[in-house]
Amino acid sequence: MANLLKSPLETNILVVDDTPDNLRLLAKILELEGYIIRKSLNGKMALQAASRHPPDLILLDINMPEMNGYEVCQQLKASKATDKIPIIFISALDQINDKLQAFEIGGQDYITKPFQELEVLMRVRNQLIIKQQHQEIIEQNQRLEHEIQERLKAEAEVMELSITDELTGLYNRRGFFWLANQQFKIAQRTQIFCCLLFVDIDGLKQINDSLGHEIGDRMIVDTAQILKQTFRDSDIVARLGGDEFVIFVPIWPRNTDEFYPRLQANIDRYNQEHNYSYQISISVGMTQSALNENVSLETLIQEADRLMFEQKRLKRLLDH
Repeated sequence: MANLLKSPLETNILVVDDTPDNLRLLAKILELEGYIIRKSLNGKMALQAASRHPPDLILLDINMPEMNGYEVCQQLKASKATDKIPIIFISALDQINDKLQAFEIGGQDYITKPFQELEVLMRVRNQLIIKQQHQEIIEQNQRLEHEIQERLKAEAEVMELSITDELTGLYNRRGFFWLANQQFKIAQRTQIFCCLLFVDIDGLKQINDSLGHEIGDRMIVDTAQILKQTFRDSDIVARLGGDEFVIFVPIWPRNTDEFYPRLQANIDRYNQEHNYSYQISISVGMTQSALNENVSLETLIQEADRLMFEQKRLKRLLDH
């Protein structure tokens, strides 16, 4: 048999009966078991007592003047403060319809008068155990929900780490392909143009060789921030590795030629505001997707990479 976690000395029971003799008898039976007993002689007093200090259990007489037990039960169940309190009806009425009505409005059990002491104690104990078990299930579910939320949070953090470039905070190669492939498939399915930019920092090797890798890393981080500022939150900006970046842009109704001046303006502003021993310069290749299911994201990257390299080669020719 299940045991009560709360001892009778910690268990508060409200007994409601308009007959003082019945009230005293029930109270005596329960008090001898150690239960804390509160008594009410009518429904109004019972509602006030239950609302002020909700008991663990209510024993409720049905036949009472002004407000009968059914009405008291309905008001208790209608209040959030008292709707979870188990109610055992006590009555001399022994017809099946009386019992059905008691259960239909929310009663948990029914004891007929005259009382049998052992029956009263057993039914009270059973309801207290059921309430305790119900509370344990609620608490267990809350703990489980908390554990699930903590696990999901941990998994999200692990996922974030696995798709994030440690140096720049941008998406890494894995993160880019995971997210951009999803967006690219949607664009193909909905026949929407999108474009892809391949960005390479100019002269990073010379910076690393002459000023050191710490300065080179700062140059990579600053370039990443410029790219983040230039593009929208919905665009996927990633560092593929080294000095290479890639941006996937779902096309909106604007000319894609606007990318270049806006990006260059942000670079120029950065170079003017920072009196560093180097100037950030990048080469960019851009390609748009054709409305063709056979075109892959990898193909777009290869084409944008080729266009970027051509721009870099042209810059070297012009420098010479």
